[in-house]
Amino acid sequence: MSKYETVSCVGRFADSDFAYEVTIALGEWDGVEDQEDEGIFYYMDGEPLRVGMVLDDGFVITEVNCE
Repeated sequence: MSKYETVSCVGRFADSDFAYEVTIALGEWDGVEDQEDEGIFYYMDGEPLRVGMVLDDGFVITEVNCE
């Protein structure tokens, strides 16, 4: 069982045309770095995730896959 609720997203860095598929955790980081955290690109800390938003590192979300 996963400790985070996650979604798969596609996006790109603002200065690049290359698309990346990443995993985003919708909640907060639990403060314990473990193997599951290695697969998480970003933690939303409860904020809404939407297409077009720019994350702190300049990553622009172009697609959100909620399955």
